[in-house]
Amino acid sequence: MKQLIVYFIDGKWYGEDVAWKRSGSGTYREISRIEIPQTKDEIIKFAAENSYVIEWRGVDAADRQSA
Repeated sequence: MKQLIVYFIDGKWYGEDVAWKRSGSGTYREISRIEIPQTKDEIIKFAAENSYVIEWRGVDAADRQSA
């Protein structure tokens, strides 16, 4: 499975594809911005179709709890 980092910033979803690279005796993450759908359900479907595991970042308005 590949890793997909999903951010919610200023009312819009952004996705980043993570590729693990080797360097010497260690590894590092190489991150590339990708275009993703703009609803949570579509993002989950997109991730499943493309073998991604989602790492959610940020909170969308629907997930916020009122005080």
